[in-house]
Amino acid sequence: MAAGISKEKIMATPVILLSEATLKQRSIVQDNVDMKVISPAIIDVQEEYVLPLLGTALYNDLLDKVRNSTMTAEYTTLLDDYLTRVMIWYCRFELPMDMNYKYFNKSVGVQNADNMNPASIDELQYVLNRAKNKAEWYAERATKFLRANTTIYPLYLNQPNASIDTIFAKRTNYTGGFLTDSDCCMGETNFQGIAIDKGQFTGCKNC
Repeated sequence: MAAGISKEKIMATPVILLSEATLKQRSIVQDNVDMKVISPAIIDVQEEYVLPLLGTALYNDLLDKVRNSTMTAEYTTLLDDYLTRVMIWYCRFELPMDMNYKYFNKSVGVQNADNMNPASIDELQYVLNRAKNKAEWYAERATKFLRANTTIYPLYLNQPNASIDTIFAKRTNYTGGFLTDSDCCMGETNFQGIAIDKGQFTGCKNC
């Protein structure tokens, strides 16, 4: 541990699962995009999309392994072959709004760029929809990988000392419209765990 840096300070430093270099190398995000814009988006993606994909226990275990440089081959596979692609596309979903609109002292304005016009709202919406569809596809791929390898990643389905703020892994990553009737969602829209046998399902009442 470096002199003058406490363990508490290190633990408080956010663990970044996707580096700036990887995001720029493996996407169309340009090299001149400021890390000041990218870093908050990466952290938001981790907490809003990766955490519900993995569940609290597996997510925290992954962060601990990255923080302490104790990554195993199994966790490296999960991160490099599955979660990285998920995060890249969710960053491409989150970043356009942050890059296009800036908070100034007196208002929110559209960012101007030399030799370039900002995308129109319709064009921006198309970009967002495409990125969201890609992100959800890769997230679903990661979920299926985890469901097929629960013995390798036991924390995926098991939440030791679960409490009210525990997030169970999502059963599906695809999103759609709001429910408009009073029927039970059959477990699709809550964090009650993965395995649901619909043949014996009687209604979770947790919608």
